[in-house]
Amino acid sequence: MAHLLDLISPQIHTIGSYEGRNWSGPLRVIYDQEMLLIDGGTCETQIEGEKRIISAPASYLIKPSGIPHSSVQTSKGTIRFRWVHFDWIHQEPSMDESSPRICHAPAKPRRDLIRTAPAFVPRQILHGPLAAPASLFQLFDRMQQRWSCGTPMERASCRALFLEILIEILGGSLNYFQEPSRGDYSHHLANRIREMLNRLLENPRLARLPLEQEMAKLGYSYPHLCRIFKRAHGISPLTYFNNMRMERASLLLRDTALPINEVARQVGIDNPAYFTRLFVKHSKKNPRRFRNEL
Repeated sequence: MAHLLDLISPQIHTIGSYEGRNWSGPLRVIYDQEMLLIDGGTCETQIEGEKRIISAPASYLIKPSGIPHSSVQTSKGTIRFRWVHFDWIHQEPSMDESSPRICHAPAKPRRDLIRTAPAFVPRQILHGPLAAPASLFQLFDRMQQRWSCGTPMERASCRALFLEILIEILGGSLNYFQEPSRGDYSHHLANRIREMLNRLLENPRLARLPLEQEMAKLGYSYPHLCRIFKRAHGISPLTYFNNMRMERASLLLRDTALPINEVARQVGIDNPAYFTRLFVKHSKKNPRRFRNEL
């Protein structure tokens, strides 16, 4: 089943921040969802039907729509928090900053305005500590600046920044960051080998170096690297490297007047006879005949 963080496409309604003392949020219902990031100070939130939630510095809380709740600062001194009102996905009708977002008691909320979260969003209240609060607050402040003062394009890009924030705060607690499988590891290593071989061919001096010696720099034995590469690409690293050499040699024979022994050197081969054997194996023609028949 797809993960929550792969399904959401958050739609921001408004962004803000608060700094003050003796803060309280009286009993109310919100029509959309609200994310709080607590920077300094501690507050206590009571959501109907839930246990009290204590939000300490460097923590987050996502409040659901349609459920009465209240909050109060419990620490002395200043409290600082940042907030976003949002929908998890696009909903009609769309909501903007002029739309009502909060209904304070004793007024009765309009049920037709409540923007219910999709079924794939967990029913439990999402809250907890922030793993990297400093970088997260910086990201939020950049998002708030764009939202308040940016161009239409910058304002639209706030959705991407907000998704990054949600991934960072929810990814760990909702097990989004899975360890790579053995197959992923092998595929990644095979790609590293291929990239190394391609880089070697870009420099004739490096292309002359023993392949086994260069590949050992990846930190694994040469036989292990050969097995990984062949499993991914169907041929050995040496066969791949020589094929790439001969493809480059074909281009040099076609597009330049370089002598054949110089073409060989350009692809990292100092022995003309060995170069000819490889070229015949690859092209079914010797280099001279290949050039003459172009």
